[in-house]
Amino acid sequence: MIGQTHTATERRNAIRKLAANKAIELPLLPSGFWFKSDIRDNFYYATHLFASCVERNSEDNRTEEQHNAAMQLAVDMIGNVLKLQVQDSDHPMYGHWPLGLGDNPAAAKAHPLPVELMGCLIILFYNKYQHTLPIELKSDMSLAILHIYQSDVYRHPIQHVHHHEAKHTALKLLLAHQFDDKELLEQGLGFLKQQLQHVREFGFKEYGCLPWHWHWIQAFTCVWELVDNPDVQQVVSEMLDLLWRLRADYYLKGTWVGAQSRQWPHDAPLDNNTLLDYIAFGDFPEPVAITRLEGASFYTYEVAEDIVKKAVDRSSPQEVKRNIRFAGLDGKVTEEAHTYVYITPDYAVGGVWERRDEFDNEQQRWDITLPLTSQAFTDGNHVNQALFFHPGAKYKSGDDRHASPYGEVLFHMDSLIQLWALPSSLPSLDANEANKEELVGCLPKGEWRFEKQSGYGRIGDVYMAFHLMNDFTYLEKTDRISISSTFEDGLNGVVMEVVACKEVAALGIDSLNSWAESMNNQRAAYTVIPSAAETGDKLSVVYKTRRNDVLSLTFGTNDYERTINGQPITFTDYQTGELPS
Repeated sequence: MIGQTHTATERRNAIRKLAANKAIELPLLPSGFWFKSDIRDNFYYATHLFASCVERNSEDNRTEEQHNAAMQLAVDMIGNVLKLQVQDSDHPMYGHWPLGLGDNPAAAKAHPLPVELMGCLIILFYNKYQHTLPIELKSDMSLAILHIYQSDVYRHPIQHVHHHEAKHTALKLLLAHQFDDKELLEQGLGFLKQQLQHVREFGFKEYGCLPWHWHWIQAFTCVWELVDNPDVQQVVSEMLDLLWRLRADYYLKGTWVGAQSRQWPHDAPLDNNTLLDYIAFGDFPEPVAITRLEGASFYTYEVAEDIVKKAVDRSSPQEVKRNIRFAGLDGKVTEEAHTYVYITPDYAVGGVWERRDEFDNEQQRWDITLPLTSQAFTDGNHVNQALFFHPGAKYKSGDDRHASPYGEVLFHMDSLIQLWALPSSLPSLDANEANKEELVGCLPKGEWRFEKQSGYGRIGDVYMAFHLMNDFTYLEKTDRISISSTFEDGLNGVVMEVVACKEVAALGIDSLNSWAESMNNQRAAYTVIPSAAETGDKLSVVYKTRRNDVLSLTFGTNDYERTINGQPITFTDYQTGELPS
């Protein structure tokens, strides 16, 4: 719904205050930093604290002594970060900062990552606050920007059209503006046009990718904020419009729905990277935790009203279908990925049809997502996603990510299926060998009833059901219910269905028991199809949804067959690319 309690500016100020207060509470390490694993966090919190001190208002209840101490803390921390830049022009990492600081930051080795987004934010922060910076800090920051400009940290070609290159392009444009470099400005503008055209034609290959989708938005918002060249303004405005429209397509009250090409633990199974969503949309409770601060409160850019309306007005269900083509700048397509999501006001179901290997094996192929406004998640500590997966490379017990490549899927509105057929010889996992023959499930907490191979739940405003091929055990944890199901002869499968409580109330379903009883007739029919071939047996399942649609999936180690009401799955109605609005 539209008509949030606060404006975007008020929500931005709330996030700044949250970050500043947390900065004051952070314990200082003996090194003089707050964080030793990521130098960037020190800069992000310190700049938010500085901005909060500069723009203090009537709600600031700090005494003058506390205010001065907070300002000095911010100044010292920013200075500490700037001092770790490599400023020797003969050094191979000239212009860079270390990433991890350890216990001896002065000895930390420089790393290519920090300068990307932090460099953009250093330039933005300097321009916003140069008139209020202490003289020494202003000089140090100006010098740091000069060293970035004189270095090669941003002088990279476009090859992959990913978040690293987006940030390099933003740095080109910001530095060109800062130093009135017309040649660099033209180069940066050319790169920006190439990236925009590529995404429009082939689609956004970093689908649902956090925090990297935000890095695209943040880097180019810095450009929008500072670079006053009209040609740059036009193209960067088109890029931001595209990125925010794409965000709105997969938004449900603070969450990212559907598949994610890559994810961190703060993305799944709990949507917790919410600061920019809160500022832009504001239709879920104000965050109390910060997982990625970055430049959250520094942008005056406001998302177009029609995009906000599109994101928050989920009055009726919608299917979003996209075909993403993976291509280089030469236009040669090497792979395709078809993403599907069914979004309602109370839940979303979906994923990606094709399993892909991503960096660190971080693809989340599918889930059922419940909004952060659900009464089940008001404390912000319980998972809001339901998913099952077979563990693969990089998996560690307790981290519900890193699936193996051995399953096949079927998505249809509020129902989904995945079957697994494991090869006879599995590669060893990084962690727990016992997990090679285990199917892992993660469920939001609520009222649950488990029987045989099925489970029925009521979580806030929705009912959920799952049907496994094999037996399972469950363990209730503080934030979730964890499921473990065994494989039989390398085979297992799951069928899941979800529905809003209000949708089935007219059918007399008004409790968990009545929901479970009504779903007893919807049990999945699993069949093992023996094979004499070395490829092993196949597994088939037929499931009739509450909508009376018949879903069928058959899967072996080398092939599959998928139908809905007897018709094979096709992708002819999937949108290709991200077309101009």
